[in-house]
Amino acid sequence: MAKIKVAILGGGMAGLSAAYQLSKTQTLRDQYEVVVYQLGWRLGGKAASGREVRRHDSECIPRNLEHGLHVWFGCYENVFQMLREVYDARGAGPGSKLATWQDAVKPQRYTPVGVLGNDGKWRYWPLTWPANDGVPGDGTLLPTWGQIIETVIGWLLEFVAEPEQGAPTEAPQVAGSPKLGSVLGAVREHLRSVGFCLFGRNKSKVGSALAAAREHLRSLGSSLFGQNERDLRHLVDLLGEARDANLAAGGQTMLHDVLEVFWAVVKGITEDLVLPDRPLESIDDRDFREWLCSHGANTKVVATSSVVRTVYDTLFQYEDGDVASPSYAAGAALGVIMRLVGTYKGSMMWELQAGMGEAVIAPIYEHLLGSVSFRFFRKVTSIELSADKKSVQTIRLDVQADTIAGDYMPTCPLDGLTVWPAEPLWDQLRDGDKMRDARVNFESHWCQWPAVRTETLERGLDFDRVILAISLGAYKPLNDEDQSMCAQLIEASEPFRDYVTNVGIVPSQGVQLWCDRSAAGLGWTTAKAATVAGPEYLDIWADMTQVLAFEPWPPPAPLSLHYLTGTYKTTLYRQPSSDTSVPATASQEIRQAAIEWLNKSSYAMWPRASSGDVFDWSVLHAPTSVTGEARFDAQFWRANIDPTECCTLSAARTTQYRLYPNETGFDNLFLAGEGTRHGFNTTTIEGAVMSGAAASRAICGEPAVIVGYDFLRRRPSEGPGT
Repeated sequence: MAKIKVAILGGGMAGLSAAYQLSKTQTLRDQYEVVVYQLGWRLGGKAASGREVRRHDSECIPRNLEHGLHVWFGCYENVFQMLREVYDARGAGPGSKLATWQDAVKPQRYTPVGVLGNDGKWRYWPLTWPANDGVPGDGTLLPTWGQIIETVIGWLLEFVAEPEQGAPTEAPQVAGSPKLGSVLGAVREHLRSVGFCLFGRNKSKVGSALAAAREHLRSLGSSLFGQNERDLRHLVDLLGEARDANLAAGGQTMLHDVLEVFWAVVKGITEDLVLPDRPLESIDDRDFREWLCSHGANTKVVATSSVVRTVYDTLFQYEDGDVASPSYAAGAALGVIMRLVGTYKGSMMWELQAGMGEAVIAPIYEHLLGSVSFRFFRKVTSIELSADKKSVQTIRLDVQADTIAGDYMPTCPLDGLTVWPAEPLWDQLRDGDKMRDARVNFESHWCQWPAVRTETLERGLDFDRVILAISLGAYKPLNDEDQSMCAQLIEASEPFRDYVTNVGIVPSQGVQLWCDRSAAGLGWTTAKAATVAGPEYLDIWADMTQVLAFEPWPPPAPLSLHYLTGTYKTTLYRQPSSDTSVPATASQEIRQAAIEWLNKSSYAMWPRASSGDVFDWSVLHAPTSVTGEARFDAQFWRANIDPTECCTLSAARTTQYRLYPNETGFDNLFLAGEGTRHGFNTTTIEGAVMSGAAASRAICGEPAVIVGYDFLRRRPSEGPGT
């Protein structure tokens, strides 16, 4: 029998996930022929990275250049599962520096949170997450909501001293309702007797009080379900009294904020979700901050605390990148918190040890070679429907470049790694020297280099099924000049039109700094860190010095490496593709903003590299002949404003417009990407991988299980699901 032909448009993580699942077994490979069509010269999408290239000979040199800072969370079950399977299947090659998945990603438990003090100065609140014995990607199902809340109480307990000597450690024995009241009363009295702040003057007493609250939760049954309203409200009261005791004793602001938000979250879960038995998505009509306030959270804490801001910053939830315009659907935000904090395995956060391209994308690409075909330099220009408007009939593409001979070979070896270049390998391309000299960027929305030819794919000949795995921004109508590649789909389907129109996108920025001082030499004297909620707009920083071990620098090599990222307040991503000034404008804006940030805000992390409002530019690794601010030009920065590079906005009242991968309304078209509906409904690599897997499942029935995929839409009484 002839194979079913599947065309995957886009080779980001969603497209690669779909290709991986569709070709995972020999049975599937015998049944499906999969081809990935990719813009430009590399795979990975927003997860792409590349090694800098010497322009005269196209040779890769040490520096790895990222789209941005990529950290993984220990709850990314599907990402880790795919990575583990790929590494297990490939084995360790001779001289490989990344032999196992544990070589590629390692735990990062220390994640300080930025805090703006009353004196107008930024500081970092030290936060080390408890480790556990879980291993991400092992395929186990999610815990219940009650177990998630219990986990949070558990790690709060790890921040305080052990319970005072003689305090009960066993769960109260509760046989039925008559005894329950006395148990609750005893716990309540114990809390009232503790007049000290959490993490304050008497940690042990408050620690035992929190332990009592946790044991009470266990006595109710950690599922939280099957209990009456009074039981659940008692749990909320106990947490509220712990918060009040901390406040009355003058507890530390940041730690009080944690209790304030946690209490409001549990109260909201009880009142809006558990008791009426409704899914997380049911509260997406409100912004997360609004939802917290509706359940009694202090409005000042909600508006200004880094505890809440961390949620928005981490997932870039600001309209047009403007921190003055936050918007995060309450259910999506709450779901992220529950997953990140309550379901992580091993470590709350994991860090890539090398570039994303070589640690993740290259192994997946090499694994797929032989079972999946790749067509590089393919820009989709139009997806056209059949006469009855029910299916995709034609796909039109621009061929951006032709090879001199054979297929384009996108990767190259470098010091025990397979790496992607940061620009095409020009010597493989016809007229490659002319393109190189013209600095053609095939990935740019504003690239005006003419296509060498067009290509047409027809249903029944070139494809039977289509997976649209290109980022949502690429087919949004952003201005009156450019026509969307999905114009016919938008016109023919109201749900598709609502999805494209209402789900927003967010521009971001990334900066990489190579330094001739260690982090300690710059003034960061605590452990190796990955931080969030720092000074805007480079509010997320990670010490990525470990990547230097994979960058074969000639001496003298840099001593530390730092990645910074955040949203980018701009609407430049809406400009017509004919406005070729946009990339240079954006790059200059990011450069100036980064220099200003280093001068005025970097003191919070690197006090030994700044004096007043002046950054010590000599700490940056650059040619010795370059001095002052000009040394910044030897670093790397980028503005992620291409529609394909923008992140997805999960604004309040927009979840209803998201489509599941199998809900396009066209019988042979499926979606894949972080902008679809999935178990996170927010901009995460886990969401992209889940969506790609779901597109595969809609076509071939595999994978049968996508852990967490329906987490946001399941009613509490249904349990965590698969």
